[in-house]
Amino acid sequence: MMHLNNMIRGTVSSIPSKLLLQLWEHDAGTLKFWRASSNFVYTFERDGARYFLRYIHEEDNTTQQIEAELDFILYLIGEGFPAAVPVRSRNGQWMETIETEHGRYFGTVFEQAKGSHIPLEQMSDGHLTSWGKALASLHHLSEKYRPETPSRKSWEDALTFISSVLQRYPKETVLSHELSLLRKELQALPGGEGLTGLIHYDFETDNMFYSAEEAQFYAIDFDDAMVHWFIMDVTSAISDLLDQEGREEAMRQVQQFLAGYRSIKPLDEFYIDRIPLFRKFADLYTFARLLRSVEGMDETQSPEWAITLRDKLLRICDQIRERHCPAVRLAPIDHNNWHECTLLEVTDEQKNVFPVPAVYWLAESAYCGFTPLAIYSGEQLIGFTVYAVDQADGAYWIMAYMIDHRYQNKRFGKAGMIELIQYMRGRHSCGSIFLGHRPGNERAAHLYASLGFRIANQSEQEIIRELSE
Repeated sequence: MMHLNNMIRGTVSSIPSKLLLQLWEHDAGTLKFWRASSNFVYTFERDGARYFLRYIHEEDNTTQQIEAELDFILYLIGEGFPAAVPVRSRNGQWMETIETEHGRYFGTVFEQAKGSHIPLEQMSDGHLTSWGKALASLHHLSEKYRPETPSRKSWEDALTFISSVLQRYPKETVLSHELSLLRKELQALPGGEGLTGLIHYDFETDNMFYSAEEAQFYAIDFDDAMVHWFIMDVTSAISDLLDQEGREEAMRQVQQFLAGYRSIKPLDEFYIDRIPLFRKFADLYTFARLLRSVEGMDETQSPEWAITLRDKLLRICDQIRERHCPAVRLAPIDHNNWHECTLLEVTDEQKNVFPVPAVYWLAESAYCGFTPLAIYSGEQLIGFTVYAVDQADGAYWIMAYMIDHRYQNKRFGKAGMIELIQYMRGRHSCGSIFLGHRPGNERAAHLYASLGFRIANQSEQEIIRELSE
């Protein structure tokens, strides 16, 4: 997504498009605005045939990345892969640069891809199979691709970009934590030949045109291409299917797509099982790009459509936040809510690892100087927690933590724990935080480990974990 300030300037003035068009052969009077998102895109005609002019401001892309994208596209086409064909300018260049009062713009032109767009809901099994084959064919060629120019950005560059954006928003602690975990998980994955290479990254139906005559898809829009695991492309392609209602039919369609893919290139179940990991990458990358795109936008100087678009993009950011960690808050337990807290319960299966009822913890807190806190989602009480400081050594301990059985499996457990850690560190500047859990409490063990709590000591009765600053 380009910066909205650049989008506003580019749509208010058509000067960049007109200046760039003069550098390519064209029929006079045929230039028309098509869309603006990651790039400005205009259509025009030459000898009656339709072409696409694509350009971007220098703040939103670099010549090196565009040249690397074009090099990859030309390589694929040279190997017989069906993709929209770049067109040389009158100067014999694949890309042209113009100077304006608002900075430089980089432009390219493509032939119209063969075929027509087929919405996902109208795809037959044959289309799904061909779609999967097309992606596998791209990956097969990518494995052999050896660029002479500098390569496109990689997944590591993307993580660095995400980090740079999140650092400007210190309150985005949950997503910063998710980014840290994502980085570690990706770094631990096997890579190399057959597994990673230059991918399309946006191989969804919006970027595919089906030629019924040739019974194959043509791909467009390689401007998000990056070096990544091939499964990232698979994840991106089927993401809309995974989000569809009617899961049984959607899963059948996914399997049809995968069957087409596997008819060209192997795809191990190990990586299919890790699709949620790559969906997390897509979420964080989208979040950072959208957040960056709205930075510095002056509402008083912006047209209504831009304000509406900004609000839409921020709603998408809210949805991503909610997916990864629903909003929760902590509140003191007092005469207004103590009785409601005593009604909170774990599941019957969890009572052997969390046998002490909430009322016990409230009583102990009152007489032993512990700090009890209620956990809310909006106005709904969903759990409680208790923490204390060891007077002997000054260590801070989370004594109890519980989400009511009605609100489990909704990501509240991690959200509440992150909020608690921030609460304790914000009020007490505690370096390390300790907690304990029973060896058989695997759900607690997984949650605490995912948040960085390391085993400090253990016995047959209890595992002690420590979270260092």
